[in-house]
Amino acid sequence: MTPEKVQHLIEEGLSGAVVEVTDLQGTGDHFSAVVAWAGFESMTLVQQHQAVYDTLGEFLTREIHALQLKTRTANDASEKD
Repeated sequence: MTPEKVQHLIEEGLSGAVVEVTDLQGTGDHFSAVVAWAGFESMTLVQQHQAVYDTLGEFLTREIHALQLKTRTANDASEKD
């Protein structure tokens, strides 16, 4: 799987999300993703991660073996680390 495909799946599932995906090992199965989405505003961190996992469906267990995930609300997205 490509980082672009992972990004597309997340953006498709979380309309309006800003997503950045990196292939951590160049193997197409270990990724890092930063997801900023206004819909995270009222969610706990666990709920935010579950929302992202839901967008990836069965890819998460079949093609994606690891996903390092950082979520942010729309307000957080304007802030830098």
